[in-house]
Amino acid sequence: MKLLDIVPSWLWALLLALALAVVGVERTQVLKARAAVAKAQKALSDEKLDRQAENTRRALAALDDLQRVLAMQASHAKAQQENVNAYEKKLAVLDGRRRAAAGDAERMRQQFAAFAARDRDEAASDPAACQRVADRSAVLGDLAARGAELLERGRIVVEQRDAQIGLLLGIVGNDRGLMAPKPR
Repeated sequence: MKLLDIVPSWLWALLLALALAVVGVERTQVLKARAAVAKAQKALSDEKLDRQAENTRRALAALDDLQRVLAMQASHAKAQQENVNAYEKKLAVLDGRRRAAAGDAERMRQQFAAFAARDRDEAASDPAACQRVADRSAVLGDLAARGAELLERGRIVVEQRDAQIGLLLGIVGNDRGLMAPKPR
């Protein structure tokens, strides 16, 4: 006896229909899974593109900031160099004035010494009185020359300090300009 003879044909038809239904359900499940995978891959791809675009935007912003900072630093360095150059020029002028003042003081000393010597020579008739005048003249001449020299040195020192303060104010101003937030 054969197996086909034992099982009725309607049962075979039912089993065949059931098998075809199972295959159809499986195939539908596979197609749904493929669609879900494709959708997930698309979402992942879109997310990667969005992340790359964000990274590019950040890199460009960082590059813009770097260029701005480099430009600010170059401007700052130029301004600082200009301040230092102006300061050195002012110091050179003051040094020239100091030398001129020293020459003037020496010239005055020599003039007062010559004046006192002439007074001493002319005052030979009354030696005691004339000697006192001559001595006083020499002392006063030295004091006047020394006072003029000290006064000029004091002026130069004050102007040097003014130049240093100007330099420092320029440096501080440039530093503040460098550190101040710039509008974009």
